[in-house]
Amino acid sequence: ASPEQHAHHVRSVIDELTRVNLMLNPNKCHFAQKTIYLLGFCIEANGKSRLDDRKVTNVQEWPEPTTGKQIQQFLGLVNYFRTYIPYFADLTAPLDTLRSHEGKLRHRWTSYHSHAFQRIKDALVHSTVLHAPKTDLPFHLATDASDVGIGAVLYQIGLNDEIYINGFMARSLSKSERNYAVTKKELLAIIFAFNK
Repeated sequence: ASPEQHAHHVRSVIDELTRVNLMLNPNKCHFAQKTIYLLGFCIEANGKSRLDDRKVTNVQEWPEPTTGKQIQQFLGLVNYFRTYIPYFADLTAPLDTLRSHEGKLRHRWTSYHSHAFQRIKDALVHSTVLHAPKTDLPFHLATDASDVGIGAVLYQIGLNDEIYINGFMARSLSKSERNYAVTKKELLAIIFAFNK
């Protein structure tokens, strides 16, 4: 947007905030920025967004959980960033099985869980850059299902076959859903994606 358009948008926002009696702290306001960091995300003027490196560093430094409660805390944190991570449900499935465990995990935590824990942290470091939807391009949806989860990606294809990923979505399968035939799991993934 041009500087004039930006000034108009800022004025509109300030007018609306004033109308509902909300006040801004001038020391915390930054205008005409090319990039903003907001709630753990880095949002660029060109419509791209990615995870804030500072938040990813916090996750990278997280020690291996020793209790079910610590697993819940870790999964709660990384769940916030799930839109940027493909196959999120598959990545978190091994830890989900221990999430509700009471007490120490000494005898239940194995190298399998350590590997899953590290894969989640690595997925955050290598997370996808997402693009704001482009209104002039059609949307595409790809879905997939595994033994433990279903997922989808919403994307658009540009003029030079460039792929613009808008976001990922995933969830774990319930115990009964895990017994479904592969085709039924794939159909469940499609229904899940369209409902999102």
